[in-house]
Order: sequence, then structure tokens, then C-alpha cells
Amino acid sequence: MAKNGLFDLKARMRIPLPAKLFLSYLFLLAVAALPTFIYVRASLDRDLVGDALQGLTGAARRGAAALAELPAPARPTRARDLALMTGDRVTLIAASGQVLYDSEVRDLASHADRPEVIAALAGGVGTAQRLSDSTHVELLYAAARLGAPGDELAVLRVARPLSRVRNATEALTGFARNVQAAAVSIAILLSLVAAAQFVRPLRRVVAAAQALGAGDLAARSGVDGNDEVGDVGRVIDGLATEMRRRLANAGSGDAVLAQLVDAVPVPCVVFEVSGEVLALNGAARTALRLEGPNASRRLKEVASSPDFERALAVAEGDGEPEPLSVPLAGGGFMRAHVHVLKRPGTAPLYVLVGIDAPAAVATTLPPVDAVVPRPFIEVMSAARGEAGAALTRAGVGLEVSDTPGVMVADAADRVPRALALALDGCAQALAGRASTLCIDVKVDGTSVRLALDGELATDTVARIRPLLEPIGGGVSVQGGEATLWLPRA
Repeated sequence: MAKNGLFDLKARMRIPLPAKLFLSYLFLLAVAALPTFIYVRASLDRDLVGDALQGLTGAARRGAAALAELPAPARPTRARDLALMTGDRVTLIAASGQVLYDSEVRDLASHADRPEVIAALAGGVGTAQRLSDSTHVELLYAAARLGAPGDELAVLRVARPLSRVRNATEALTGFARNVQAAAVSIAILLSLVAAAQFVRPLRRVVAAAQALGAGDLAARSGVDGNDEVGDVGRVIDGLATEMRRRLANAGSGDAVLAQLVDAVPVPCVVFEVSGEVLALNGAARTALRLEGPNASRRLKEVASSPDFERALAVAEGDGEPEPLSVPLAGGGFMRAHVHVLKRPGTAPLYVLVGIDAPAAVATTLPPVDAVVPRPFIEVMSAARGEAGAALTRAGVGLEVSDTPGVMVADAADRVPRALALALDGCAQALAGRASTLCIDVKVDGTSVRLALDGELATDTVARIRPLLEPIGGGVSVQGGEATLWLPRA
């Protein structure tokens, strides 16, 4: 139960192949693109900030150089013009830290402690990235020192909101996200294409294998692609062809075996490993007294007896025939040997061969060489032709459920005559009561059973018995229905 539950759980958790392909494409995309996207975003942000600072530094130097040529009173006006041209925040700061001009904020406190100002006064140029104390906006700062002969030193500072740089970064990363979305869409499309290219042929191969397992040897996958799926399809088709060939050979071999067994003058019965009878001859029917519906049961008793199984085990182990005495119904024994016929690639056959031919007795039994196999279809056709006039007179039609392609044992046309007598008797019994005589045909290992939905008179049964029983057949009437057993060849 636990094992079945595990199988059910696995079946419920099964992931279709297109989904697996899509997930694999998505995984490869994530492995390849995600780290790259993260790295590119960080690197892009860093590069853009660096470029912005470099541009601000250049603007601050150029502005400082321009302001240095002007007298101190004219410098704030020129700084305002610079702010209008660039759109950046421009601040002019004295060496003492006093704010001489700011393009965005008035009445600023001393800027002597600003790092970019300190760096510019000390080295000529200073940069910084920080939150502005006056505007509370994150800015990029670049400051350049300026001075003229006889004037006090001053600093020109240019500031730009960091959001401008980040907006460019977001635009580029948005483009990258769109590219990734397009890549995911392509992965979905590729998975659908893969499903069309691989899943459909695989399903055809699975369907062919299932049909082959169900017994349909004519099933073919029809897959012949130049890939692994095509290889599997060709193997399945080749397997079906080989199985058809082997079954055809086995069927023809069984037919030849039945003919050979029938030609043996001594009793001979061939069993399959399952105990079913594959072939037997008339001598075996006579010696083992196989009659009517009890023939199959009698042979199964022989095959399942302890003595037969013991002899079979010895014969299989030694590779030599093992003697056996088979008890007969009504007393006595039949001396025989048990053989094991081993066949390459298939199950062996068990053969029971009598030592002595059946003794000739004063009986209605036909000679052994007179018992011949005949197709059931031929026997049925001959009986129908012989009883046709009687059926026509009685106004009764004939309906047969099946005409199997089996052989029945016959001697001197006994079986067609017995069947014709049965048809004639049933037609007389059904005259004026029914318009159709139905015959239900069933086949087992040793006989063909015919159930006729008509009753037979006692004298008709008495005429049929000596025709069928000596060759292993039989007749009975019960509940208004007649049943005939025809011996299989």
C-alpha cells in the first residue's frame, strides 16, 4: 500500500516535458543574466556618478578661471549667469567660508567646514557626494579655487542633484528589464516549439509501445526523425516487426508439430509449460480413453499428477526421457516416456509418448491411421449442406456464432454426419415454433463445443453417440438444449 501511495504521489508530482524545458531555459537565463544585470547596474551607477563628478569638476574649473579674471564685485553676477546656463546650483564662497552668492538658497551660513571647499582651498579642486544641509537633497559637489593678484582667495562650487544621474541609471536598467522580459517570452516560445518538436513524437512512441504491450502487433509509431526520439521510434517499430515474425513462426511451428504428432503411431501428447495441451493424436485419445467433455479434465489430471511432475523433473535434469506409467480410467496403466523439448529463446515443451500402440479391439473405434485432422469450417459446411433439405422443409434458418479456424479430428466423415443428424433433429423439434436454429461455438484445449438451442430425440442421440464417442467426441441433451463436443486435432 505504501509503495502504491508513493507511485500515486510521483504521478501527481509529474512535471510535463514542456514545463521542464521552459524551467531549464528560465534557469539558464537567470544564471546568465541576473548576475550580469546586478553587476551592470552597480557598475553603471558608479560610472555615471564618476562621469557626472568629472563634468562638474570641469565646469567648476572653467567657471573659476572665468571668475578669476573679473573684479570681486562682478563675480556674483557672472556666477548667476553660469547657473542660468548650466542649470546647476552655483555657489561662490570666500576663503573664510562666507557665502558670497548661491543660485538657489539665500542667507547661507558659513561653508568653511564643507569638505569640497576645504579640498579646493588646499589643492585647487574638491569633490563630494552628500546630503545638502540647506536643501536636504543628495547632491554631487565640485569646487575649484580662484584668485587674482592682490585679491583674497575664493571658491566656486557647482552642485547637481544625484537624482539626475539616477534617472539615467533607471532608464538604462528599465531597458535591461525589458530585454529580460523579452528573453523570458522567447524562452516560453522556445519551450512551445520544443514541445511541438519533441513531445508529440514521444507521445506517438509511448502510444505505440502501449498498444504493443496490449497485444496490437500491428501498432507503429511512425517516428523516423534523425535524433534520439527517432532512434526510439525505429526500435519500437523494429520490435513490433520482430514479434510479428516470431509469432508467425511459432504459429507455423505449432501447426507442423500438430501434423507430426498426428502421424505418430503411438500415443503422443504435447503440453506447454502451463499444462495446456498443444497437440495430441488419435492414438493418445484411444489409449487414454479421452471422450466428450471430460477430455480436457482428464488431460489436466495427467499433467498435474505427482508421478508426471516427478518424471518431468528427472527428464529436465538429466536431459533424457523418463519412463512413466499413466493410470487409465477403468483400471490399467499406459506405459510411456516423458520428454522435455528445449527451444532457444522460448519455453520448453513437455511430451508424453506412449511405448505401445493401442491394442486393436472389437469396437466402433476407427483405425488410428483413419483419424485425420479437418478444418472445423469445412466440417460445418459439409454438415450444413447435408442437413440443408431438412432445415428448408422445417422452415428453420441456421445461425452460427463463430467459425473458428481450428482443426477437428475426423474419421470417415463421422463428424459431419453426426453434426448433420443433430441439425436435422433440432430442425424437426423447432418446426412451427422458431424460425432460426442458433449454434454457440466454444473452443478449449481438446474440443470444440457446439450448443444448439434445440432438443434432440432419444433415437437421434443414440445415432450420434457411436459416431462421435469413438474418436473422442460426445453428445448430451439437457434442459431443451443439445450439446456436441467435437475432438480437436
